Amino acid sequence: MRDRWFTSPVETAVGPAVVENLAVRDSHLSVNGKWLTTGPAGARLLGAVGRAAKRARGKPAAVEELNAFFSEASKNTQDLPLWDADISGLDFVIEARNLKNYFHFVRETFAILSLIAELKNFTGRIVIVAKDRDVPAFVQAHIAAIFPELEDRIVVEQAAARFKRALIAYYSDTSYVHDRGNWIDGLIPAHQDLSDGQVGTNLARIIYLNSFQRSLRTLREAAFKRIEGMSFDYLPKRFWVSRRAGQGNDRTIENEGQILRQLAPLGFRQILFEDLSPLEQVGIMRDADMMVSYHGAGFTNMLYAGSQARIIELGTLQTARQRLDDFAAFVHVSRADYTVAVADFPEEFGTSIPPMRGHGIYSVRMSEAAIANLVGLIQSF
Repeated sequence: MRDRWFTSPVETAVGPAVVENLAVRDSHLSVNGKWLTTGPAGARLLGAVGRAAKRARGKPAAVEELNAFFSEASKNTQDLPLWDADISGLDFVIEARNLKNYFHFVRETFAILSLIAELKNFTGRIVIVAKDRDVPAFVQAHIAAIFPELEDRIVVEQAAARFKRALIAYYSDTSYVHDRGNWIDGLIPAHQDLSDGQVGTNLARIIYLNSFQRSLRTLREAAFKRIEGMSFDYLPKRFWVSRRAGQGNDRTIENEGQILRQLAPLGFRQILFEDLSPLEQVGIMRDADMMVSYHGAGFTNMLYAGSQARIIELGTLQTARQRLDDFAAFVHVSRADYTVAVADFPEEFGTSIPPMRGHGIYSVRMSEAAIANLVGLIQSF
């Protein structure tokens, strides 16, 4: 991992920008016919281009092409013009890859509402462009709880969509790489290729691993403001998070009952985030002493954890290698103590390591020895 960590996590800027000839297609954004390579949509674009290049021409060629792109971008870096006209009649467009997934909803859609809430003189619609035709109830509930003043201005349109002129959230994440004149001294260690401007095919993941967007911090602040003065003493301070299995998506950890029986004497109670209201989810994390669970979207709520919280994620070699960057931004914001434990694959694989790609996320299994190690770790805190 030495080739992936920066010397410190950083907050990346994200703010409103006026754009013309905006197109939203296949979870990507283009402006005046050119694709944006910043933000979540840009990360997906760079990932798709990199994977396609590796399949067609091999990894060395893919890396060389990305390096050439960012090198050329560095030569053409210039300040963006400032918009000083009225924004009251413009729509604010948010591209949403997946409204049904809580993780994607919070990081890529919900957080942007906190920026919109700051905008003065904005009177237009908030247009969420998504492939989903139905807006899940949890999306509506979270918006109503944290941003009730924006609730009636939100409309959902199906991708693809076009806008002659609109506001979007503009991110400074991947653009940092080609803005060498404004680099932070010592942020990227000298032993990393990125310090020399060598961009690999995992650029967006490395940035996610080491940074958080300003919009996540402002979302946390907005949520805390909503629960100011509220007591959640009826909720546990130590808890194990279970998840209600969706149709065809049951990743419940094997021998969960045995784990719960051994955690109970340590003061743990079982909870399901989906059984708590949005404000209760914020409150239980703000006041938490310890949260333990297996890899899943519930770790998104680390965004609301207090700095005193200790959080343990049980995953597999697969999630440790491929999904470590998923929740890093949330814990960078909260500054909670976050431990990622590598547990076993499902029993059907025995001691073999199953294919890492092309299967989806495997469920987690904890042997008796692993459970004993987990209990020992908790007792050591």
